[in-house]
Amino acid sequence: MAKIIFTKVLILIALIFIQSNNLVASPKNPSQWVEDISDQTLTILGNDKISSDEKAENLEKIFIENLDIKRISLFILGPYRKNLKSTESSKYFNAIKNFISKVYAKRLSSYPSGNVIVTKVEEKGRRGIIVSSLVNFNDRPNPISIDWWILESSVSDYKVFDIRISGIWMAQEQRSTFTSFLSKNNGEIANLINKIELQIK
Repeated sequence: MAKIIFTKVLILIALIFIQSNNLVASPKNPSQWVEDISDQTLTILGNDKISSDEKAENLEKIFIENLDIKRISLFILGPYRKNLKSTESSKYFNAIKNFISKVYAKRLSSYPSGNVIVTKVEEKGRRGIIVSSLVNFNDRPNPISIDWWILESSVSDYKVFDIRISGIWMAQEQRSTFTSFLSKNNGEIANLINKIELQIK
């Protein structure tokens, strides 16, 4: 009898352990994930003890960790994606990663701190999820609308595919710029890589 009770106790402990692990490992919902990323960003912006350059460096890390660099890189090539050679793909992806993280982090580092409110979450099926938010920056009377186009990821909860700030999708805007450049340069990705590397020096 004692042996049976002991066995049942062990099974109960095992079930509790498994359930608690599942709770810890369960992915965040899109709203929580966006709020976490926003809070990290706003905390950096509100840190008066670090310089603007240090803020930009910290923001770069957040961009690199949470952007779906490969998908963005291929998307912004538009119809010229087929021109990307396997021998230059690694250099191209790295150039885009540095470009996005440096340029956008530098733009954002000029904003003050504030708070974020998620206003809507739209499921788009295979196309991903659109999370709409309002950011109220300190010392600025009007909030800024930021929409996050996120995709589920195998290595983390989600990855950012695009960000729309005040009505403009950043990756789509970049796609227009890059495809225009490629149309004037015989679709040569090598020329685009050189242009990007010059911009981030």
